[in-house]
Amino acid sequence: MKHFTLALLAGLLAQSGMAQSIATTGQQLLEGVPQMTPSLRIAAPMPTMAIADFSDRPQQPLEGESSFDVDHIMSRELIVERQVIGYTQYDLQSNAAIDDRMAGGGDAISAAWTMSLELTPFEDRGTGYNFYNGTVWDEISYERIESTRIGWPSIVHTGSGREVVVSHPGIDTPLHMAWRDAATGSAWTEASIPSDIAVGKLWPRMAAGGEDGNSLHVICVTTPEANGGGFYEGQDGALVYYRSQDGGDSWDIIDHVFPEADSSQFFGFSGDTYAIHARGNTVAFASFNDFSDSFVMVSQDNGDTWEKQLLVDFPVDLYEVDMGLPEIGEDYNEDGLFQEFFNADGAGDVHIDTYGQVHVSFGSMYYMDADTIDGTTSYFPGTNGLAYWNESMGADSAQIIAYSFDYDESGTLDFDEIAAYFVGCAAFPSIATDAAGTMYITYSAIMENFSTGAQNYRHQFVVHSTDGGVTWNTEDACDLTPDIDFDGYEAVFGSIAPDVVDGKLEIIYQRDFEPGLHVRGDEDPIDINDIVHLRVPTDDLGDCADLEFEDWVGIASAIDPADITMYPNPADDQVELVINRPGSHQVDVWSATGQRLLSIQTTAMVERMETSHWAPGIYLVNIAQGDHQTTIRLAIQ
Repeated sequence: MKHFTLALLAGLLAQSGMAQSIATTGQQLLEGVPQMTPSLRIAAPMPTMAIADFSDRPQQPLEGESSFDVDHIMSRELIVERQVIGYTQYDLQSNAAIDDRMAGGGDAISAAWTMSLELTPFEDRGTGYNFYNGTVWDEISYERIESTRIGWPSIVHTGSGREVVVSHPGIDTPLHMAWRDAATGSAWTEASIPSDIAVGKLWPRMAAGGEDGNSLHVICVTTPEANGGGFYEGQDGALVYYRSQDGGDSWDIIDHVFPEADSSQFFGFSGDTYAIHARGNTVAFASFNDFSDSFVMVSQDNGDTWEKQLLVDFPVDLYEVDMGLPEIGEDYNEDGLFQEFFNADGAGDVHIDTYGQVHVSFGSMYYMDADTIDGTTSYFPGTNGLAYWNESMGADSAQIIAYSFDYDESGTLDFDEIAAYFVGCAAFPSIATDAAGTMYITYSAIMENFSTGAQNYRHQFVVHSTDGGVTWNTEDACDLTPDIDFDGYEAVFGSIAPDVVDGKLEIIYQRDFEPGLHVRGDEDPIDINDIVHLRVPTDDLGDCADLEFEDWVGIASAIDPADITMYPNPADDQVELVINRPGSHQVDVWSATGQRLLSIQTTAMVERMETSHWAPGIYLVNIAQGDHQTTIRLAIQ
């Protein structure tokens, strides 16, 4: 938006370093989105470096425990399958944007995360991994897949069926690659991605594309000075690109710096503030910045040529910390000074749908640099609003599609202390689409109604659009984590498999007992964090609304046996009866000798039954609604 007079604009453009356009105001973008009161919009110091963590961390006591159980939980009207598939004590999955940590779908799904199960300094850190074969996940592994210490894995499946993981092994080394044929369980082959750069490479992101699906596209940042590196091509943290067209066997583009993102336009880039995706010959990556333009680059020819489009137009070019911004921003904290500037919060995602259209989502953030002698900048962690953009919208024209909700309807967000992830209230988006183009975005949002008493928890949400991003079910966004057992847990770093297969969203996230991190930010005591997998049926997302549950009072309908399942079967101490149909049902459990052991009336979609006191054998579970009924055999072992 051009919101200055001609005289003022001419004066501003005459100043050194001013851009040729003025950014859209965040005030307009966030209009109508609940925010904290102005008195609580307090700036916090922004870290001057991203964590690569190749130094020791303070050793803390080990706490916490986890469960191996598979649960079917009812999230409002929606049944979600939830299972812990891994663990980690190293709890920083990203400094900002989350990698693609899920690949595949249907009967071949791979999941990856940064894992360490030793006490600090996390000498065993590497890629935690699990695989789903269409029926079950593998047993949880407690060892990394690599032979060397790494971090920040991105995982993809290629067209030939290879699964590839790219990560960084050190501050002065090339990127690391591990690969094998998916679903084989064979040993991983390891190699380095070739590079002629003396300085190391950190925080990679990878996508698979090309006409045959075997092209690998990788972006990363050269190791900045603050992390033990140095300048490359005039930048402290240059954004570099690599391409292989044969699944990683050889690389035909290495160490490429884009002219649109070189030292003439950016001093450098921070770790993890970018994302990449590919579909066929279309490749796109987005960069989410603080004191410089946020932008997306798109290639229609598998990475040969690129075109740049702006997401947020920052009004000052080549701004350096403590340089001093002109007072042309916004007064976000209503202190009478126009020193706050809107941009992305660093955590975003980019996605190409089945029609080849590029979509981007990122968290909203306000920044300022009011103190010009302290060597750092500030951000406003209470900024609320998840932004969305696609190619049809034009430059600098995002819209808000999700946010942290004002549950008490006070008109403002009422939080305790906000745990330090250095992102906004609604953050860490991850995007997926199905073959019809329906779009799904998961994100982590602070909960106004759940708190430790000191800090508010984050839950994992999903919002969707059935018309290519024109409209979204913003007010009916689905909270994927609430149930009586896990409302009071932290759910962050969610990553969704980019391709929705068989009508199921495949999501992993990191679950903790405490808001915040050990590795950075709050530096909480070290703890075991669960890596949780969610399988969410897309057909039922329309039922995920904040509705009251009422007894069924309509006409009984025939029961489809496929709507009734029991897990586990055989059972031991407990069994879950899943009734995937509306209304009230009569449930009776009979022994083989004709004794009725249980008789309940339920309107729940998931009913847990304790079976520890039942003798081993076969039982009949009868589910009835009016004159309609079905019976399931249950084995107790």
